This record gives sequence, C-alpha cells and structure tokens, in this order.
Amino acid sequence: MLIGRFFSYRSFSISTCHFTKSWMAKHVSDPYVRRSVKENYRARSAFKLIEMNNMYKFLEPGHIVIDMGAAPGAWSQVLVKEVNARTNKGKKTQQQQQQNELLHPSEITSLHKPNPDLKCGIVIALDRDPIFEIPGVHIIDDWNLTEETTNDCNKRLQDLLNRLKINKVDGILSDMCPNVTGCKEIDHSAIVVLQRQALHFARRLLKKNGYFLCKLFQGQETFQEMRSLLESLFHIVHLVKPSASRYQSPEMYLLAMQYHADSSDISLNTDNNNQRIETKRNEIEKLLAEARRIRTKKNDK
Repeated sequence: MLIGRFFSYRSFSISTCHFTKSWMAKHVSDPYVRRSVKENYRARSAFKLIEMNNMYKFLEPGHIVIDMGAAPGAWSQVLVKEVNARTNKGKKTQQQQQQNELLHPSEITSLHKPNPDLKCGIVIALDRDPIFEIPGVHIIDDWNLTEETTNDCNKRLQDLLNRLKINKVDGILSDMCPNVTGCKEIDHSAIVVLQRQALHFARRLLKKNGYFLCKLFQGQETFQEMRSLLESLFHIVHLVKPSASRYQSPEMYLLAMQYHADSSDISLNTDNNNQRIETKRNEIEKLLAEARRIRTKKNDK
C-alpha cells in the first residue's frame, strides 16, 4: 500500500524507474514517509513546511499564498489547513476525474473543514507536472518559468488572479528544484538561478510585509549571494534545516519575511550565474565523453 501510494501520485511506474532495493527499503521505513501515509499527506515534505511554520508562524488564516513547484501537492495540503482555505466547488474536468480514480477515497476527501469564525484564505499551486485535485487549492499545471513559456505562464496566472479578484498575495513558497547532475557546483548554481527567477516572479505579486520561502543547496558561494539578496529585500531572513529534511541532503531553506523593497530597487540579473553553469556543464560533458571513450576502449580489448 505504501509503495503503491508513493507512485500513484506520479506519472511514471515502478518499471520505468531505477530505484535500488536499498533506496526503496530506506524510503518505506522512513518515519516521515510512514507518518505522511498515516496522516494522508502526499509526500514527507509536508512535515518540513509544518515544522518551519511552527517555528516562525508566518502562515495565518486568511492569507493568499502561491505554492511554486507544488507537485505532488503536500505543501498545498498543509497550506489549505493553515490559511483556512475554502473547499473548491464546481464541476470537475475529465482530467481531474481520471486522476481521482487512481486515488484512495480518503485521499480525495479533504481533512480540513474551514473554520467559519476565521478568515478564509486562498491557495494557488503551480507546477510543470500534473497535480491531482486538492480540495481548497486552485491548480495550474504545465507551468514552467523558462524564458520560452514565462509570458504564457504569467497570463494564465493573471487570468486566475483576476477571476479571484486578487491583486497582491501574502506569501510565495518555492520548493522547486532543477534536475540534478551529480556535480555539486552545477547543481548549487542551477538551483540558485531557479530560485532567483522565482524571487523575480514573487516581487511582482508580494504585498508589503509579505514572505518568500525557497529551497537551496548549502555550501557554495551562490548560496550566500542569494541570502544577501534576500536580506536586501526583506527585513528578516531565517536559514532553516527542518528535521524532516534528510541529514545527508544539502538542502536548506531561506525564509524571508517582511518584504519592503520596491520592484525597481535591485536588479535580479542572472547572466553571470547562467554563464558559470553553462561553462561548468560543458567541462563535465567533456569529462564524461572521455570517460565513455576510455571505457569503450577497455571493453573492446
């Protein structure tokens, strides 16, 4: 049941994945994975957000929050409860109905019932991958922040904001992560570039005193650059390593609170980082090509 649920949220099957037996054994025995199944969260990452919010109390009933890189939806599930979001009402699309057929009934039913005595918030989830329906969450999938699709993404989001009569939001959370290469310098720089794009996106929509939460990999110069940038835009910046984050993972979170900067204050030019990543990527590709050549030569012998 645990393995089945783990893969049911993703658009691939076990036969197409290359997980080792040892990795799967560690995964299914992980206490946070087991807890996520018991409490009907779609991923163990839900407990990272719960822990960070318990520490700093930045989520409140009535808040309007955007969850970037939301799939499979664990953070959005937490947000629905914390901001007291109303359950969506309306006719489901054919795609949503097909997706829901893959889920256990307890996973479709919202565990959260809005408190009528508190303000009701709004949760918007964005991701390039499909997200199964979450009661109380407005979902936009096929979302990508690349240059080729940015304008279309912004238009789709703006249409939703107009429909909901939203001008500014209280918070933007970004748990996005690029495809890792295994090279620390490339991966660290790439996630900073991605989160700088997320920050650029966030600055157009954040209210004064709003908050921005993003994931980074600690250990490179680019990490400190991102932290310094956030400190210039927000009054408070916390560096957080939740206990739910695996100890061997380099991931850290930067929680920036009390946004104060005007949209024209600081340039978020990422050209230097992009050039640095591309140069390092080319170097790695040359090394890999040489390694393949040597391996092929040995096999021929």
